[in-house]
Amino acid sequence: MSPLRRSHVPIASSAELSLWWAEALSEHTTSGRTLSLLWLDSSGHRLGRVLSLTDTPPRPAPGVLGLIRQLRHTIVTEGPLYVQAHTAIALSRPGACSIGPDDAAWAEALQTAVGDDGLGTWSFHVAAGDWITTVVDPPAARFHPRRIAWRSPAELLDRNWLIDQN
Repeated sequence: MSPLRRSHVPIASSAELSLWWAEALSEHTTSGRTLSLLWLDSSGHRLGRVLSLTDTPPRPAPGVLGLIRQLRHTIVTEGPLYVQAHTAIALSRPGACSIGPDDAAWAEALQTAVGDDGLGTWSFHVAAGDWITTVVDPPAARFHPRRIAWRSPAELLDRNWLIDQN
């Protein structure tokens, strides 16, 4: 596997991760459900691009969970610098922003699938009803729950960092 490109600006808090998801998911044009995955290295730098799985079922499916496990294993174990990677997962779906039984089922299934796999940390957000809601917080030991760095949001959300590396 070729080395993954790292962003220049780290995501250092849960609030910044939510802000980044809001920006990254704001251009989704699908009307159905999409599960998106993003990896951060041990310093909070984004690795590569967001991977999105469209037409995601309303409730967790074994095939989707198996794919997430396989992707997580590959990303983390193929690069020695990323041993303590964080997998950020977001479910975009139509409907109200409140967390419902299907969202809770996804959180529980993800906990079972990747929660104790020894490959780093993970978090889960739901994007619905014009809001991003954290369902499973990233660990406070690595991500401050509320702090946002005093820098321009454009710097944090710079979409050209990877394009500039090509």
